[in-house]
Amino acid sequence: EGGGKIEVWRINGSAKTPVPGDDIGKFYSGDCYIVLYTYHCNDRKEDYYLCWWIGKDSVEEDQNMAAKLASTMCNSLKARPVLGRVYQGKEPPQFVAIFQPMLVLKGGLSSGYKSYIADKGLNDETYTADSVALIRLSGTSVHNNKAVQVDAVATSLNSNECFLLQSGSSVFSWHGNQSTYEQQQLAAKVAEFLKPGVTVKHAKEGTESSTFWFALGGKQSYTSKKIASEVARDPHLFAYSFNKGKFEIEEIYNFSQDDLLTEDVLLLDTHAEVFVWVGQSSDPKEKQSSFEVGQKYIEMAASLEGLSPHVPLYKVMEGNEPCFFTTFFSWDPAKAIAHGNSFQKKVMLLFGVGHASENQQRFNGTNQGGATQRASALAALNSAFSSSSPAKSSSAPRSAGKSPGSQRAAAIAALSSALSAEKKQPPEGGSPLRLSRTSSVDAIAPGNEVSTAEIEDSKEVPERKEIETVEPAETDGEDVGPKPEPEQDETGNDSSQTTFSYERLKAKSENPVTGIDLKRREAYLSDEEFESVLEMTKEAFYKLPKWKQDIHKKKVDLF
Repeated sequence: EGGGKIEVWRINGSAKTPVPGDDIGKFYSGDCYIVLYTYHCNDRKEDYYLCWWIGKDSVEEDQNMAAKLASTMCNSLKARPVLGRVYQGKEPPQFVAIFQPMLVLKGGLSSGYKSYIADKGLNDETYTADSVALIRLSGTSVHNNKAVQVDAVATSLNSNECFLLQSGSSVFSWHGNQSTYEQQQLAAKVAEFLKPGVTVKHAKEGTESSTFWFALGGKQSYTSKKIASEVARDPHLFAYSFNKGKFEIEEIYNFSQDDLLTEDVLLLDTHAEVFVWVGQSSDPKEKQSSFEVGQKYIEMAASLEGLSPHVPLYKVMEGNEPCFFTTFFSWDPAKAIAHGNSFQKKVMLLFGVGHASENQQRFNGTNQGGATQRASALAALNSAFSSSSPAKSSSAPRSAGKSPGSQRAAAIAALSSALSAEKKQPPEGGSPLRLSRTSSVDAIAPGNEVSTAEIEDSKEVPERKEIETVEPAETDGEDVGPKPEPEQDETGNDSSQTTFSYERLKAKSENPVTGIDLKRREAYLSDEEFESVLEMTKEAFYKLPKWKQDIHKKKVDLF
C-alpha cells in the first residue's frame, strides 16, 4: 500500500546484482529479477512480499537461478514472505503498485542473455539512451499502469493510449484521441523517469509533426480498438492428491476460512492468480514441493480450462496470509493467529485459551490415527452446530424431536470420545480412519457456548452415528473418493427418483425444475438422455474424478 522498502536484484549468472535505487522500476525483457518489498501491516512487526520476475526473452538458466535464489531468500527469512513467480505481461496489481512507475524495456543486461543472442547471431535490441524507442503507456491506476517498449513503427500506435517516442535527444508524448487524463499524467512521469530533466514535446493525435513520423519510419495506419480486459471469474479452492503417481484435485465448494486446515496444503485458483496455501502442520515433504504442486495444477488447468500458463503463482504460509489472499474469504484475524493443530484451534474457540493450553500436552505427539479422529470430532462439531444455525443449511436429515442443545451435547460426546482415543494406539496392522471432506469446520457462534461439564453429563453416544462422517481408508494406496448415498446405485441413480427432461434441468432453463438437488442436475436425466447429452453412460460418468465431472457438466449447462 506504499511506504514500504523496495529492494531489487537482477540475475547475472549464478549471482544476483543489486539494482541501483534510481533504476528500480526498470525491467529488461531479456533478464530476470528478484523483488523484495518489506512493509508493515496492522500490528505485525514486518511483512514481506518476495517474488521473482521472468522476462519473456530471458534464458532458462536465468529463470532457474532466479527461482533458486528467491527460495533461498525466503528460507533465510524463516519462510515468512509470500513467495511468488511473476511473468512479464501477467504482473498482478500488487506487483505493479510497488513501482511507480513500472517500465519494461527491450533487450537484456545479463551475461546469459548476451551470450544467447551472440550464439544465435541475433541483433541486440537492448534499450539505450540514444536509440529510437517507442513506449506504450496503459492503465488508469497505480495497480495497473505500466509502460512497455514496443516496436518503433507507426502501426504500434493505438488511439486509446498514450505513447512516448524517444529519438536521439528528443522525447515526444503522443496522446491518442481516446486516451485518458491518467495515461497522459503517466506519460509525463515515465518521461522524467527515463530521462530526468528532459523537455517533452507534446503531439496530440492528428497534429503530429513530420519529425515524429520520420522517427517511426513514416506514417501508417494504426488501430483504434480497445484491448479487451480479462473477465473476472469466481475463485475455486481445491484439495489435491497423488493417486498412483497421477495428480488429482477435488474442489471444496462454498469454501470459507475454516476450510484452511493447518494440516493441509490447498490450491486457490482466482483465474488471475494461483495460490498454494501451506498449513503450518502439513507434511514437511508437501511444504517443500508446494511450488511444484502449484505448477502441476497450472499445467492441468491450462489444458482443460484455458488458464494462462503464465498466471502468477504464489506460495502462502499459514499465519502470513497477505490481504490479496484473504480478500477471497470472510477473514477473521482471530482464527488466523490461533496456534496448534485444527483440533486445538477449535477447542480454543469453543472453550477458551486456558482449556486449550491445559490439553496441549495430551494432543502433542499423537499418531496419524489420532489426527484423523480429531478431524472426525471437528466434523461432528460442525454438523451439530451448523444444523442449529439458520444461516447454514445441512444436507443431512435432522432427527425428529432432537433439540439443538441435544445435538450439541452429542457433538461434545464425540469430542470426548476423540480426546480419550488420543491416549490409545491403534491395533497393530489396523487401518487408520480417514475423514471424508464433506463440509468446512464452521466457527462456533457466540450463542452456542457450552461448558466442560456437558462433556461429562452427555450420554447420547448413539447419536454420534448420525453426525460422524468417518469411513475406513483404503490400504492399497487407492484414492478414497466420496461415497454415493445409500439409496443410490453404482451409477449415481436413485431407483425411485423421478426423471426430467434436459431442457428443464439446465441451469439456464426457462422452465426450471424445483425441489431437486441442484448440485446433481444430471442425476435426474433418463439413461437415454444422459448418454445423449453427456456422451457417456452414467456408470462411466460417475467413475470420473469430481473435478472432471464438473467440467463435463459445465459444457452442457448442468453445473
